[in-house]
Order: sequence, then C-alpha cells, then structure tokens
Amino acid sequence: MSTTSKENIGMIQPRMPWYKYITVEPTMFFYMMAYMITNVIEQTFYVFQTCHINHGYSTEICYNISKHADINKEVQVTVSTFHQWNGIASHVVPLFLAFFLGSYSDKRGRKIVLLAGLLGKLYFSIMITVNTMNDWPVEYVIYTAALPSALTGADLAIFAGCFAYIADVSSVKNRTLRVGILDVTYLSTLPMGIAIGNLLYNKVVNKSFTSMFAINTFLMVLATLHCLIFLDWQTRQEQKSLKEAGVKNPFTDFFDTNNIVQTVVTLTRRRSNNKRLFLWLLLTSMAFYTFQRDEKQVMYLYAQTVFKWNETTYSNFKTYLSTLYVIAMLFGIPLMTKLLKWRDTLIVMLGAAAHITGHLVYAHTTVGKMMYVGATAAALGPIVAPLIRSITSKLLPPDERESALLETRYDVTTRFCTSNRFAV
Repeated sequence: MSTTSKENIGMIQPRMPWYKYITVEPTMFFYMMAYMITNVIEQTFYVFQTCHINHGYSTEICYNISKHADINKEVQVTVSTFHQWNGIASHVVPLFLAFFLGSYSDKRGRKIVLLAGLLGKLYFSIMITVNTMNDWPVEYVIYTAALPSALTGADLAIFAGCFAYIADVSSVKNRTLRVGILDVTYLSTLPMGIAIGNLLYNKVVNKSFTSMFAINTFLMVLATLHCLIFLDWQTRQEQKSLKEAGVKNPFTDFFDTNNIVQTVVTLTRRRSNNKRLFLWLLLTSMAFYTFQRDEKQVMYLYAQTVFKWNETTYSNFKTYLSTLYVIAMLFGIPLMTKLLKWRDTLIVMLGAAAHITGHLVYAHTTVGKMMYVGATAAALGPIVAPLIRSITSKLLPPDERESALLETRYDVTTRFCTSNRFAV
C-alpha cells in the first residue's frame, strides 16, 4: 500500500501504532547529529589549519589563538576569505540543481533526491577527515570536499527531500504538526550534538580533529543506510520509477527544461483569492529569514576576537542557544497551533520579532554575558521556517507539491549571496 495514504487511512481504520508514522525522522536525526557534533569543531579546525599551515605558526599558538590578538586578527582575514569562497562553492551548484530537484522528485519520488544529498554529505565527511590527516592549506577543503559534495545537492537535497516526503505522507490537518515534529527532530540534535562534541573533543579524543570527523562520517553512514533501507522510493501514486516510466536517458530525464518552465508557471499562474501574491510573499519571507543563517561562522570569529572565547566557551553558548530553540519548537508550535488555535501567520510574526530582538542584542553587545540575553530573546526564532514551509504546502494543490520546494530555492539563493556579504 502506498505510504501516501497512511494518515488518511488512519482516520477511517483503527489508528496505527505511533512508530508506524516514523519516516524520515531518523535519517534527519543522524544527519543533523553528525553535523552538530563537529559544528563548532569544524570552525575551530578551519582557524587552526589556517593558523598552522597557511600562516606557519606553531600548534601551541594555534590551539590558543584567542590569547594572541595580533595573530588572531591576521588569521581571521584568511579564514573570512576562505568562508566566502567556501560559501560560493557550497551553494552555486545547488542553486542550479534547485530548478530540477523539485519537479524530478515529483516524477520519481523523494527518496532518490534525499539519498543523493546524503551521499554527497557522506563524501564531504570522508574528505574533510582526509584533510585533517594531511598538512594541506585550508582552501583544499573547498577543492576536495565542499565543491564535489555540492554536486549532489547536499544540504538542499536533504532538507527538500525530507520536508517534501513529510508533506506527501501527512494529511493537511496534521501537516503543521508533522513538519514541526521533523523540525524538533533535527533541532534536538543542536544542544546534544554540540555538548557531546565538546565533551568528545576535550575529554575523549584529546583534541583530535581526525577522530571527530571520523565520528561524523560514521553517523552519516547511519543516516544514509536508514534512508536506503527504510524509506519508500515513491510516496504518491503519480510518482514512477525510471523503469516504470520507460526512461532511456536518466540524464535528460533529470535536466528537463520543462522543469524550469513548470517552476515559472507555478510562480506566475493566476490563482483565486490572491494565492499567487501570498506565494511570493512567503518566498520573500523565507529569503529574508535566510539572511541570518550564514552569520554562524562569523559569530564564532567575532566571539573569539571580542570576548576571547575558545571552542569550549563558544560550545557552551551554542548549547544554551540551541536548548532554548528546541524548547520553543517542542512546546511552542503544538501550544500555539493546537491549544491556542493561533493562525500560522501570527506565529511567524512572533518568531520574526524574536529573531529581530535577539540579533539586535548580538549586534550591539561587547559583554559576553549579554550574548546569553540575546539567545533568550531569540528563542522563538526557529519556528519561522517550518511554519512558512507548512503554509506554502497548504497553499498549493498536491499536483504542484514541487513548488513546496520553492522556498528552499530562495533559501539557497539567499545563502549564496550572504556567504559573500558576511565574509566582506
């Protein structure tokens, strides 16, 4: 029986056990846990590699670079340039692929897109581990890991695939809750991953970058295997495999110019009740929301310079910040949507206001403790993204489900631009 109708059937027949509703959540959990365990450590590695290899300073200085103000400023210029080009390499190919991934997954299923992204991130994990084992300049990460990984769609394909999969297998009534649960699944890895990563780095692997990224690779293997073994290739009746569709050339089947035409038609088609205008407003909202995402690397450098924080101090701050995010997602969305019956648009505005308040504090403080005040103020911020995705999927009919990925295209387009803005 098709996964598509799982919840709809559940409303007619006896409700299935809760674990029968589990789909992409474990895949998302392992993928995000891999990312978060090395989230701060990856930034530390870039600074260390730049300091030690690119600038030739000793390991003792580079492990304690926050204590050497002049060297730190010199190294941060190089690291900022690296982040600029790394951002371009990581986003330029997904920006192109985004015009094909959605329509292709509509035809062939979500799993193939998701699996491709996971394989790309698995490759990145393996290659950054190789980078830690060699005395290569930091920019080698771009050539050997970031750019090849981006050819698969990487993060774009994973997030788009997961949320489209959830949209396929959930009813309209439960979609906001299901999307929120998926967000909680990956947000829950933020405090756990950062805290565990900090513990492993300082207490278990003796500050070994190689060991940390080997753990990252193992978790990516688990995410890839779960997707491969447990997820359905097709989640809607109209989705057909290459064999069922009689496709002779998979390359032209994917890079079908009709996909771009379909995207343009979806964006420009006249719709009743001003739905076209609402769609554009949602996409614009996602673009503005995305502007704050690529500040993370710069925030790490800022904390090093202004507050003299090291990776442990910064990890503690990130653990606090992400814990508040999870609490807001875990209790905030169900409370506001199910109990208080608030409209999705009102919740989005509250989340945006929280983001604005928190980031104003970040921008003006020169005292480390005030960063925690900003984090507290911004706690409701992450509810914005899942609500925009949910509203978009409700706005359009199932046969235009591909357009539920449109905000992801705006996401990657904006990140392509902000990778330059924050590095300047």
